[in-house]
Parts: sequence; structure tokens; C-alpha cells
Amino acid sequence: MKNVVEILLRASLRRYPLPTRISLFSYLGRYAWLKDVLEELRPELFPVPPKVREIATTETIAAKPSATILGILDRSEIYGRFGRYKVETYLGQRGNGHLFGAIDLASKRPVTVKEFLLTPDRFTKTEALQRQSAFQQLAGFQLADGRSQDFRVMQPIEAIADSETQELCFLITDKQDQSPSLRQYLKEQGVLSSSQVREVLSQILQTLDFLHQQKFSFSTGAIQNGLVHGNLSLDSVLWTEHQSQVFVYLCDLRLWEQYFDPAALPGRSTQPTPDLLQHDLDAVGDIGISLLQGLDRDATIEIEPHLAQVLESLQTVKFDSAETARRQLLKLVPPSPAEIAPLPVSTTQSQPSRTLPLLGLSLLALLIGAWALLSQWRSTEVRSISSPPVSTCCLAEVSAIPTGSFTYTGVKNGTWWFVLQQRNLVQREQGFTEALALAQPKLQLEFVPVATLDQVLAQVRSAAVDFAVLPLLEDLPKDMMAETIAYDGLAAVVAFSYAERQKGLPTALKGKLSLNQVRQLYEGRIDQWQAINGPELEVRLYVSSNPEAIAVFEQKILDSRKLQTFASIQQKSSINLSRQVIRDFEDKDIGSIGIAPLSEILGQCSVYPLALSLAGQAAIQPIILSNGQAIDPETDLCNRKGAYTADPDRFQVGNYPLSYPISVIYPRDNRRSAMGKKFVELMRTMEGQRLLKAAGLVPLGQVKPPILKPTQR
Repeated sequence: MKNVVEILLRASLRRYPLPTRISLFSYLGRYAWLKDVLEELRPELFPVPPKVREIATTETIAAKPSATILGILDRSEIYGRFGRYKVETYLGQRGNGHLFGAIDLASKRPVTVKEFLLTPDRFTKTEALQRQSAFQQLAGFQLADGRSQDFRVMQPIEAIADSETQELCFLITDKQDQSPSLRQYLKEQGVLSSSQVREVLSQILQTLDFLHQQKFSFSTGAIQNGLVHGNLSLDSVLWTEHQSQVFVYLCDLRLWEQYFDPAALPGRSTQPTPDLLQHDLDAVGDIGISLLQGLDRDATIEIEPHLAQVLESLQTVKFDSAETARRQLLKLVPPSPAEIAPLPVSTTQSQPSRTLPLLGLSLLALLIGAWALLSQWRSTEVRSISSPPVSTCCLAEVSAIPTGSFTYTGVKNGTWWFVLQQRNLVQREQGFTEALALAQPKLQLEFVPVATLDQVLAQVRSAAVDFAVLPLLEDLPKDMMAETIAYDGLAAVVAFSYAERQKGLPTALKGKLSLNQVRQLYEGRIDQWQAINGPELEVRLYVSSNPEAIAVFEQKILDSRKLQTFASIQQKSSINLSRQVIRDFEDKDIGSIGIAPLSEILGQCSVYPLALSLAGQAAIQPIILSNGQAIDPETDLCNRKGAYTADPDRFQVGNYPLSYPISVIYPRDNRRSAMGKKFVELMRTMEGQRLLKAAGLVPLGQVKPPILKPTQR
């Protein structure tokens, strides 16, 4: 079975270009059952690139950059939205930034970090913040139709603004970004032959034609028709070789480089206009002449007449497009094996702001299908939705919030309804809505609940609301997207009294039940606890009246049968359910069991959440103490309030059998508001995750407490 998974992973991952492959590898590495297979595939998926020269030269090393530039080497890690990076070596300066070799700590793949400085001697504080914000929004771009295609441009894996210093930005790219520029190649190898120049120019023009003609989307949700390079020179074209074939990659686009040039006004257009197109073509002509002439501009050279004509036409506005110029050039040279070839398109429904989760989920679906059909080797149920790591600190740091009034929906008396009712989340008397309004005062957001899950989806589809928040229990229609912002789970609870613990159900059951035993209890096949080695107590059944909890209960415990067909099961609000369970035990000597959302019973001590197990697997206790140990029947829950919480790790990988994601649902339609995406971004900040955790939900990962600044004297 393991071989089948290995074959599927190898075939699927090799279809994507390296930057996408790195992100997918990191994404899939979160699943424990895939880690061994991924490690075996690592050398094959990420071979050491042949003949890639380091960008650092004797001159750049001898320059001894300042401590401000090299300070990045002293950092333990750089935290991004899609990974964590450890910087290891300084490589040199290129364009408006400085290059460093680094490691993606998740995939162990070498990457490049380009550091940009916004120091006070060059930018005011306001200018620095504005440029940081713009950099984050524009540095990441992709094809608007979702295709993943290597068009020989060094695309950022991610763009990170350093919120601590407010003076640094980091662009993360593939290790290939450390390849020598054409200028370095000329210094080391000398001038190129005419045939080599034709090949290089053909590739550059093909890439420019692709950039100029395609539609691109940005992290803000904006769509742009075409993109100019705007910064083309010998320094922004990289020379790479693979299996004796030369490939040139374009780097350092105006799209992000412009924000770190104090002499340039930020926000210059990158959309193709006749003037900007000609600027790119003129630069190609300059590059061609330099490759033939070398770096000595006074040198006299003879150029083949037809090639000379193409170079002159590039610089004298005789070509109206890169495509026209390339067609003329190809009359001199046959098509190159380095042609841009289309790559497979992912159609997965769930995404983050980039294509990573879309591709990852389609790959996961393929693997999970094969796994389920061929064996039971996998030990845990794998979650269908995952999310990028949390990185941004604060709600207020999220920029480009759409203007206007927005509405969103969820199920009345459901999980998000419960979240919005909670008070004293981080500050006294402050609820979720107040905290969000304080951080984003211009955001006008109204929650308009509806009665059922079906109505929620109908509201999103009909554009009656901008997005929705609800548990994702099944695949969405193709016209909708889902992104996880937190987790929740159903808890199977029984009465807990620390003083009477030796007589109670938690001790008798050793703190656990199998999911099958829970199912048998609620189906009425077990009506006495003795049948499963419990005490001599009658069974009484309760379930939360939360509509979303009922939907999960019907799906996961009743095997999709309706609750109404089970007359012995009583519905109560979660708080009343907890009270009734303890009263039944203390007043009536009845061993009641209840099913309720963990978010709604966490923090009380009248009931005990049992550890649950799937067939043949260890029971998973979702609640852990502050030392990381799971609670057990000997734990005094009343005496340790505030010292225990839900364990994010057991929810993120789906180990806990009754866990499920809380997702933001929004339309897959660029004509609609991007508020759903922005709400995801807000919720995935560290501050947003703290709010969700305080409201009872399980965060996407371990959430650090806020750093309190010392009082100014």
C-alpha cells in the first residue's frame, strides 16, 4: 500500500514547477501518515540543481555589508504565512535588495531570501509602512484562471513584511534565484556567440509575451490584464543550465522592486501600455548587444546582419509586441526545447490566498481515495481542509480591507452565533465584534443569521451576503470556496464529580469510549453501562440543540440518519445539557451521556469529556493541561480551571474522531466582493486566533500570548 501512495505522490508532485512543488511538499508534510513517504521522495523531487553558480562573488563578499543588512543571519527564524525560514549565508546584492541562502524548515528545501531595507535615512516612517503594505499585497501574483505554469519568471513563494522593525521586507523565492545573472555570466565566461544570443533572446521574448498577454490575480483579489517586467537588464535575467540545456529566468520585477527605490514614486503602473511594452522590448535589445559585445561598451563588434536588424528593431519601436519580435527572431533560429509548456490545472474547491491549498487538496483527495480503497493502513481520519500557518501579528496590520458595508451569515444558535455571544475575550466586557471594530474601525460588518445550513449556502450563492462562517461537513458546490479559520469538535460528556470520582463514569470507563460504543449507546443497543464494563447505572441520552452540532452528530454518529427517528435522545442547549447530566447522576443515580460542541462546554467542570477512539486505534483525549499532558479522570477540573485547553495538534491533523473545521465560505467569483478572503486573513492573524481561542474554538496552531510592552515612564 505504501508503494501505491509513493507512486501517486511522485507522479503528482513532479507535474508542478519547483516553487509550487516546494509549497505542496511543505503543505502535505503536516500529515503524519505521509511524512515517511515524503522523506523517501525528497531526493528525487528536489535533486541538487546542476551547474548553478552561487551569486556571491569575491567583490560582494569583500564589500562587508553593514550590520543592519546582516542582522537577518542572527535571527532564529523568519515567520511567513506559508512557512518558516532559517537564513544561513549572505550571497550579495542584486537590484534593490540583498540575497541570502536559506532553508524552508518544513520541507528542508533550500530557498532564497531577498532582504529589502526601508531605513530611516531613505524613507520616512509613514513611507516605510505604506511600502511594506503595498509589497505584501503585490509581490505575490498568479494566473487569474488558477493554472500552475512555469513561465520562467522567479515568482515569489511569499512576501513578508517585518512588523517588528517596520524597516525590513523579505521576498522568498526558489534556490534557483541564486543563479548567476547575465552580467555575472559575462564577467566569468565572456561574450556569447550569435546562436547563443538568439536562444537567450528568444526565451526572454517568449516570457515577456506571456507576461504581457495573460491575466494575473493578486493577493488583494484584484485582476490585471497583463504585466510588464519594467526592470529588465543584465542583472534581472538569470542564467541556468540543466542537462546541458540553457534556460534564462527573469527576476526582480518592477512589481515589487519599485517599493524599495527612494527615487521612484511607489505604485507605478505595471499594466502593459505601448510605452511600457516598448520599454521592455528596448531592454531586450540592450541585453542582446551586451551579450555580443561584453561589458566594454566601447568595444567594436560585427553582428550578423539579420540579428542586427532584429536588435535595431527592438530599440526603434518597430515591433508592436514581444510575440512579433520573437517571430522575427525565430526566422533565424529553430524553436528551442525550452518552450513554455502548459501544466495541469487544479480544480480543487478549497484554497488560501495562493494556489497551494487548491493543489494540495486535489492531491490529498487522490491519495485519500486510493488509501481508502486499498487498505486500512492509515491510522487517522485526514482532514479535508487545512490552512496556512498563522504569521501576521495583529488585526490592525491587515491592509487593503474593501470599503463599504458588508454582511455575512451563519446558522442561528450555531457555533459562530455562540462565538459572537461571548464576552471578556481578551479585555473585560469586550466581545468578538467589539475587538474587530477596535482594530479595523473602518470595517462595517454585520452578522445576519439564518435557520439552516442549506439556507446559509443559498444566501452566499444569491449574493444576499458576502460570505458565511460554519462547519464544513461536505464538499461545496463548484462555485464556492472554503478556508479554515479554526476547529471545533463534538465532545461525549458524562457527569464528573472529583469528590465522587471513584463511583463515577469517567473512572469506571477509564476516561474513554470507542466511537462505535457511542454509536451503540445512541442507537439504543446499549441501555446499561454494565454492558461496556461500566457501573450499574441506567443510560440516558442527550444531544446539544445547536443545529450544526446536530448535523455533525447525524453524520458522524448516526451514520446520516435523522435525529427525529430516535425518540430517546433529548435535545438541550449545551449549558443546560451539562447541568442535566450532573443532576441525573447526583439526584437520580442515572448515568447520562451528552454530545455537545467542545467550544460550548470547555471551561466548566460538571461534565467530563471522554477520550474517543476509532476501531483498532488509541483513544484521543482532546483536552490537555498547560504542560501538554492529556487530562484523565484523576484530574481535578474544577481546581484547574484555566489550566487546560483543547489541543490544536489533535484537531489540525484530524486525530480526534469528532473534530471538524470552522470555515469561511465565499463565492468563487472575482466579480463579487473580496470581503470573505479578507475575513480569513483577519482571522488567521495571531490576534484573530487568540480571539477565536478565547471564544472557545480550537486555533489553527499553538497561539502565543500577546507581548505586553513595558509602561512608558
